[in-house]
Amino acid sequence: MPAILRRSLLYVPGDREAMLAKAPQRGADGLILNLEDAVAAIYKELARETVARALQTVDFGPAEVIVRINGLETDTGYRDLLAIAALGPHAILLPKTRSVEEVRFAAWTIGRLESLHGAAADAIAIMCMIESAAGVLAAAEIAACHPRVTALVFGAADFCAEIGCTPAADDLALLHALNQVVLAARAAGIDAIDAPHMRLDDPAGLARGAEIARNLGFAGKSAIHPAQIAAINAAFSPTTEQIIWARRVIEALGDDEARAGATLLDNQLIETPHLRRARRILAADRRAA
Repeated sequence: MPAILRRSLLYVPGDREAMLAKAPQRGADGLILNLEDAVAAIYKELARETVARALQTVDFGPAEVIVRINGLETDTGYRDLLAIAALGPHAILLPKTRSVEEVRFAAWTIGRLESLHGAAADAIAIMCMIESAAGVLAAAEIAACHPRVTALVFGAADFCAEIGCTPAADDLALLHALNQVVLAARAAGIDAIDAPHMRLDDPAGLARGAEIARNLGFAGKSAIHPAQIAAINAAFSPTTEQIIWARRVIEALGDDEARAGATLLDNQLIETPHLRRARRILAADRRAA
């Protein structure tokens, strides 16, 4: 599967038709059409119908379209999966993922629906929300359990509520969980996406949280408001200085990893790992362009 730009994933309430229609204009790399926590229980059916209609009528452009369903342990979640997967979004986001069994069940169900509706096999990806202690401990198994799984998406609010930590980007307990999620995702060759910054009146906190997530190895960060997207995209895009450095590394070492040795660049030793990082930077810049 080709690399997908996932700097910013914007949550959009599934029961808000006007918001769904405007979502493609917000500049996010991905859109999470949310049927779960953002929707009151009495509006779940309405939200499912509204999202289904949007998938058939709204031009989402280049954005990755992801639908966050309700938990598959509920009838509502199973109905979500049957209704939404039949319409071919780019991905289904499983909430509160705790085990590989629920992921494999979702993958099997999606496969059956693709076959039933004559859709391309394996066209729909699965993303897994990690929002509990059990989810963090099982993250490595979840990330590697099925080829459809393309990302782990961290959920800080539920995680912090469960273990009693503070949902601040530099909280030590939270940082440990974030590290676990990143390592699990990267070991499986998939993306890790950080939780949203919940305060809309705190741009400095948003920028700091995005910087921490980027430095930890996250590919991007989710957002709860369009006003957060520009800052998130900037945080997860290569800087001009990084692009210049990457080009100089490739010029110094050559682009053939098998032939690359070691050399000095600005009095610093660079070798094959630096070449790989340079390639990642330039690839990210090309995708962002």
